[in-house]
Amino acid sequence: MKHFKWIIFIYISFLVALSLSAWFLAQSTEAQSHEGYMFERDADIPDLPFIDNPNPLFCGIPEVWKEDKTSWINGSYQGELIQEEVLLYDSHFCEIITGRIESGLEIEILLVQINPSLNYYLVRSIGLEPIQEGWVPEPFVSFDKI
Repeated sequence: MKHFKWIIFIYISFLVALSLSAWFLAQSTEAQSHEGYMFERDADIPDLPFIDNPNPLFCGIPEVWKEDKTSWINGSYQGELIQEEVLLYDSHFCEIITGRIESGLEIEILLVQINPSLNYYLVRSIGLEPIQEGWVPEPFVSFDKI
């Protein structure tokens, strides 16, 4: 009888693990957007022309930017101007717009977040009053003067 209980326990544990694995796989293969997660973006946040992270819950932990590179905001993507004023967000979830920086202006990078599909930088404007600060998708950051 003792062995029978262990066999049942192992079988149930296997079924639970299998169910959780299927659930995680389904979460990681959803559409390439944040739709369906437990938050909503402001209505004035535009769609972006590049792939966002499919599951924001699997994104990396922000790290201090340690490189001493001059950087600029670049509102162009693949040669097309997407945003004349690049929008800055509250986080990589992009729920709230926290500021705007005109394309071509120099910025200071404070943090970087490495993610599965799309990295984000926490940036601060240089020479603007009031100072603008927020998260921006990697394609809008340039290390070459524009």
